[in-house]
Amino acid sequence: MSIPFDQQQPAAGVAARYFFDPEELRAAAEGAFETFMPVTLHMVDSDEGARHFINAGFKEPTNLQQHNTRESGLSNLPSRTAPPSDDTASTGPALHDLPAPTGDVNGLPSGMPPIRVNGTGSIAARVVEIFEEKVVDEVNNKVWHPLHLWDEDIRARYGYTDSANLTTRLNAYYAAKCGEIDSDALVRMTFTELKKEGRKYYTEKYGVRGGPGYFKACNDLLFR
Repeated sequence: MSIPFDQQQPAAGVAARYFFDPEELRAAAEGAFETFMPVTLHMVDSDEGARHFINAGFKEPTNLQQHNTRESGLSNLPSRTAPPSDDTASTGPALHDLPAPTGDVNGLPSGMPPIRVNGTGSIAARVVEIFEEKVVDEVNNKVWHPLHLWDEDIRARYGYTDSANLTTRLNAYYAAKCGEIDSDALVRMTFTELKKEGRKYYTEKYGVRGGPGYFKACNDLLFR
């Protein structure tokens, strides 16, 4: 049975903990929020329940705000931040227009940032940007070195652990650059289609368990 969120309460004296599936949020972001994709918030009231979600890869909100409106009323509730007006807007470049960091890689996120939503370019063009030029992280408001520099040693050194979503970016890049798909078709393809086609063409060339691996294969395409 589904219970409305505002009616969900833990047992008396028990601190509730909330968890969400980051893949649900990532899927919405990678689809540029073209369709409504709800993110389920799971509430547990025991350490055992919390461990279940943590072990399954769920995340806890890091800034969950609670408001006791029965005592304080509505006057102290925050309003949604409005976009800046033309006369107060920042004159600096947008995040997606910033260049990649220079020099050696000196840090990585722990997980793969969602494909950027802002700016121009097809999904294929954004995937190519991620691998060849820079990784735009709209969640953390940061630009990282391009993915082709994220080799195994670098990932281990800086605590990057999201191997599954690294692979999906490599799958999609392989599709975009292997030369098997014409440019007119590429600009219309979704991220899901790119991933699928990348796996197909890689397997056709190297076999199911053969080849150099996606990371090296993609670097070979970049520097051929």
